[in-house]
Amino acid sequence: MKKELLNIEKETSHTKNSCKTQIMIGHTSRNIEDYLKSLKIRHNGKYDRQPHFIISKDGLIVETLKPKKESNFFGFKEIDSKIVSVLLENEGWLKPKKDNPRLCDWLGNIYKGEVFEKKWRNKFFWSTYTDKQMESLVSLLNNLCVDLNINKEFIGHNVRVEGVEKFKGIVTRSNYSEYFTDLSPAFNFERIKEL
Repeated sequence: MKKELLNIEKETSHTKNSCKTQIMIGHTSRNIEDYLKSLKIRHNGKYDRQPHFIISKDGLIVETLKPKKESNFFGFKEIDSKIVSVLLENEGWLKPKKDNPRLCDWLGNIYKGEVFEKKWRNKFFWSTYTDKQMESLVSLLNNLCVDLNINKEFIGHNVRVEGVEKFKGIVTRSNYSEYFTDLSPAFNFERIKEL
C-alpha cells in the first residue's frame, strides 16, 4: 500500500489549456558537458526530450529551449504542454565501483565530489547540489513564476503525489513517480520553500 503525503483534488474543468502552470525541477544524472553533448547527438540531432533550462554546479543557467515552447521532456503531451523543466547538474545516485573503494555514477564514472548519505528508493549515496546552484535556481524560479504567471507554491518534498499533474506551482520529477530519483534527498527543500 502506497502512502501519499499530499493528495491534490482533481479539477472539474476539462478545457484544453496549453499555458504553463508548473515548473518541474530535476537533475541531469551526469555532468553538464556530457548532458549537453547527449542532447545534440541523440537520435542524430533530433532528440526532442530536452529541458528548458539547465543549471551548472557553478550556478550558470543554460537556456536550451524558450520557456513558452513545448518539449517532449516528460514524454506525455498533457504534462509536457504545461511544464517548464529546469534541471540541475547532478550525478544523482552513486554506487561503489567494483574492486575500488570510490563511488561512481550510474554510467561508471568515478565521482569526485561531496557525498550525501541517506537510504531512499533503494539507494544510499547521492551527489550533492551546490550553494551556487541553489541561488541560481531561486532566482530563475522567481523570474519564471513572474514571467509566466505560475503560482509560487512548492510541494516541498521528493515523494510521489497523487494528482500532481493538476498542481499549479513548483514540483520535482520524483513527485510524479516513485521510479524517478530527482530531486534526491541531498536537495535542500527548505531553501526553496523560502520563496
